[in-house]
Amino acid sequence: MASAETRRGATHRVIRTRRTGRLTLIALGFCAFVLLTAPRAAADYSVVQCAPGGQGYTEAAWTPFGPTGFSIWGTNECGGPRGLRLDTHHEVYGGTGWTGSGSGLSWRFTAPPSTRMTSASASLHYGDNGGFAAAYFSDGSTGFQVPDGANGASSLFATAATSSAHFFEVRLQCFANPNCHSDWSYVWTTNFSASVRDESIPSISASGALLSGSVVRGVKGLQAITTDSGGGARTIVVYVNGVVSKSVDFCPPDYRGISYTHLKPCPSGFTEGFAVDTEKDPGWVDGPNDLTICSTDAGGNLSPCLHRTVTVDNSCPGSGGTSAASLDAGVDVRGKLSDRAAITSNDYPVLRGVVRDGAGNSVSGATVCVYQTVDLVDASRELVSTVTTQGNGRFATRLDAGPSRQFDLVYRYNDGVLRDGVDLDSVVVPTLRIAKKHLANGQAERFRGRLPGPNADSRAVALQARVGHKWRTFKQLRTEPDGRFYGKYRFTQTIGRVHYVFRALVKRQGGYPYEPGRSRTRNVQVQG
Repeated sequence: MASAETRRGATHRVIRTRRTGRLTLIALGFCAFVLLTAPRAAADYSVVQCAPGGQGYTEAAWTPFGPTGFSIWGTNECGGPRGLRLDTHHEVYGGTGWTGSGSGLSWRFTAPPSTRMTSASASLHYGDNGGFAAAYFSDGSTGFQVPDGANGASSLFATAATSSAHFFEVRLQCFANPNCHSDWSYVWTTNFSASVRDESIPSISASGALLSGSVVRGVKGLQAITTDSGGGARTIVVYVNGVVSKSVDFCPPDYRGISYTHLKPCPSGFTEGFAVDTEKDPGWVDGPNDLTICSTDAGGNLSPCLHRTVTVDNSCPGSGGTSAASLDAGVDVRGKLSDRAAITSNDYPVLRGVVRDGAGNSVSGATVCVYQTVDLVDASRELVSTVTTQGNGRFATRLDAGPSRQFDLVYRYNDGVLRDGVDLDSVVVPTLRIAKKHLANGQAERFRGRLPGPNADSRAVALQARVGHKWRTFKQLRTEPDGRFYGKYRFTQTIGRVHYVFRALVKRQGGYPYEPGRSRTRNVQVQG
């Protein structure tokens, strides 16, 4: 690799002898790259180097060529007007350059492995003398070129260019036979620019608590690793449900925000640790989330993305204060707590409990979330109440009347979760109304009522009358979509004054989350 001194502009002289073929390098470094093949990609990035007054850095390496000896000075003055110099005379050391025919010295730019320069160019300021002339050479489509000029012209300007090349060099070369002599011939190179095609795609891998496979909540760690064998990796992006949730651009263009100053501008590998807040970061919702992790390289090639499903439950906020060790809860049944209780559909159950730490002390200010799951096959879990413990660690909450259901009480402190459960068996109590309490024989009584939801549509309701000590069904009804039902009965055989007692009966029915139950009785007096 080229040394730091080479990049700072040290002066070098290279001498090769015809007899031994050995190189004596009066220098501090040498730059060489091995070109590798890689899967093709289709993204380019631009590179600018050795621009006077704007970019003093260069990766060019001075490279001798040809079969015979030469004496040429190579000096790095990038950032100044003369840039990468090749001279047969040196201001300090003097000298008259002599070089064998076909030999010389060049500044070579080499694309990194798995890339190529789709185009490259540089500005040349040169003078041809004594058989020496400027030239440029690449393994691209333009090959070897000599800019227009005349031997003896002291100040000429040209643009050297190539395309589809892995290396590109500017030369000061001897074209006379058997050798060349000059004390002022030169080639100065500035304003190197290239469009580099990254021919590999980056890869991405990830790990961390966010990807544990369990239900996650709050802040979770995610570690993403990207690699690229071409121009290097540039970005990592985390999408959640199609929304950019986290991203990092660790290798943006460093020259005027649009170009790079290195032919391999970005690292071959990069690791980023994300603290992913599943409550506050964009895109996250409670339930399943589509997580996609991608990376791009310097040219913009996109990696094969990782796809995961992450299930989140942040419905219960984390508690502050002291962490707890136990959560005990139950439904209040006449002052006593029970894990399971039978109620009616008209009751408003009260859940009570206490939160304690590992020493048995009460934990005040703790948040307890109450989730409800109705006793249905397709029922979902939903948050119905959030309560905070008092100074004695106790809490209580009154819930709505309703069907048979299970309650999940949850306490969350950081990533720790405590749970307790309560089951309620709800006995349905339908309403029942009558139109008249006093009728004459031959008249009809109208009945109406309603069943509580959910799933109260098209439910069977039996209207019953008490006969002695037994109940006898005299009409079967079906509820309407809103749970209402209607019925009518005409009295035709009543003799004298008779007192009738009626009720509505609902039996157990699939898909209706209630235990069997009956309405309050209704009394009708009929005069025959």
